[in-house]
Amino acid sequence: MSDAKTRLKEAVGPRWQARARGLSRLRWFAKYRLMRRTGARLRDDFGRNLAYVLWDPELESHTYDIANLDELADFLAAELNADRERVLGYLREPEGDPVFNEDWARRMRFRFDVKHRARLANRLIWWGIVRTLRPELVVECGIFNGVGSLVLLRALERNRAEGSIGQLISIDSDPTMGWAVPPTLEKQWITVEGFTSDVLEDTLKGREVGMLIHDTPHTYENQMLEFSAALRHPAARMVLIDSSGGQTPALEELCEREGGRYRYFREKPKDHFYPGNGSGIGFFERGAGSAG
Repeated sequence: MSDAKTRLKEAVGPRWQARARGLSRLRWFAKYRLMRRTGARLRDDFGRNLAYVLWDPELESHTYDIANLDELADFLAAELNADRERVLGYLREPEGDPVFNEDWARRMRFRFDVKHRARLANRLIWWGIVRTLRPELVVECGIFNGVGSLVLLRALERNRAEGSIGQLISIDSDPTMGWAVPPTLEKQWITVEGFTSDVLEDTLKGREVGMLIHDTPHTYENQMLEFSAALRHPAARMVLIDSSGGQTPALEELCEREGGRYRYFREKPKDHFYPGNGSGIGFFERGAGSAG
């Protein structure tokens, strides 16, 4: 997100932001410009791209199914030292999970600003890591509508049903965020209101982070602050995720400095003009050092 866009959002406030999102299906010119900025043209896939411009509700945080699921399974199995078929099985779970299908359609049937089937997009990577690594604490920096929170909470709920206890802490400065999470999952969810620069260190005090996701404004300073805080409170195995797709080198630098492995994975969207967000991922094991 650009600095100008961030400042505009701060100026109008959360209530007007929510109203603007509610009208996003009707913002045809904005969606057309967004599509063109990615290099896509209407004639590239006329039916699909025209449908996006006329009816899709998403101007940011695009959701879609992933076409290169086998590549993602290979990637996670290698980096997490896990059985590839087991990982692939985890990645296929959301396809038939009622939380993302029947339950989502029922809860969202009267909303104009969301799709009526939950598509995980790059959050499927989060799902695969939580199901495979089974962290006891996941920290999410930035909530937005709560789709990512929902993905993490449902993955942790499945882990819990199989005997692995885990908890999610999500941090956001906007108290209106997170409406996509149903009440049935909120009991396992700790939300902290505030900027990560103000509240993250105190939130992590006495805890061990198994996984942290950066999804606040994608500045070098934000990423350094959030990832460094996690590195001061690591679990035995820890994964750090830069959901910006590597817009800054912060995580890569920390991996080099603190003995982690930096990897990058780009998902391929299925039936969508968007080229994919991509994720920078840092893998750490305790004993690699701590950020100062």
